[in-house]
Amino acid sequence: MNAFWQVPRIEHGLLLAWTTFAGLIVFALFVSFDQGLVQLMFASDRSRISVLIGILFVIGVGHALWRVLYVSRELVAVDAIRGRLQAEPTAVLTLTGGRLGTGSAGALPDGFACAYLSDVLRGRNAIHVDAEDHGASGNLPEIYAGLAKGPQDIGWFLTDAILKLGLLGTIVGFILMLGSVADTASLDANTMQKVLRQMSVGMGTALYTTLAGLVCSLILGVQYQLIERGADALLEQTMHLAEVDVLPRLAAPGARA
Repeated sequence: MNAFWQVPRIEHGLLLAWTTFAGLIVFALFVSFDQGLVQLMFASDRSRISVLIGILFVIGVGHALWRVLYVSRELVAVDAIRGRLQAEPTAVLTLTGGRLGTGSAGALPDGFACAYLSDVLRGRNAIHVDAEDHGASGNLPEIYAGLAKGPQDIGWFLTDAILKLGLLGTIVGFILMLGSVADTASLDANTMQKVLRQMSVGMGTALYTTLAGLVCSLILGVQYQLIERGADALLEQTMHLAEVDVLPRLAAPGARA
């Protein structure tokens, strides 16, 4: 049975999945604006926390798009490198100017996978790893795992911050609501009407900020989960490429690099 990375995949599948999800969100926002729901939320929020949530949400979506483009491009580069290596099973691997190549065919597509393979080859040449050892040296896989998945920490921080801002808005709304009751000296009809209006303002702040925080954090969480899956696939395919298509040919009798 072929491994999952050997099964034909849709090129830029990660970008396609993110674009489809983003399109659904844009459609939902358009409907909300058309129905006046977004305007009502900002107007009802006296704390203006929902505005801050919206700003952080836009920043998170922009960062997610940047990461999706990067990971999707690197996945395509891994496929291109695998195709080159499998098409030239006896080609001599060269390392020129820090770029890995296959003899006369020139350098491999630049990017994450090429940099990892170059470092693996450089490490083997530097420490003279035994020919039977097919593993990368040192902590190189962990280092590249951090490079592939580290930037997502910003997105997860924004997701968590948005959720906590929504909960903060809930507390602020209840403070506004209870403050209107605490300042009441009498309970005549006019005073009660005023208290109820102030309580509705506080309740609106609590509910709308909570709604904004939950919805925006959920949307960002789904996007970064997609990116995490893509980064995991990039790491797995890169390691598989090194173990199956690069290191064995270096360990083969008469192999040259």
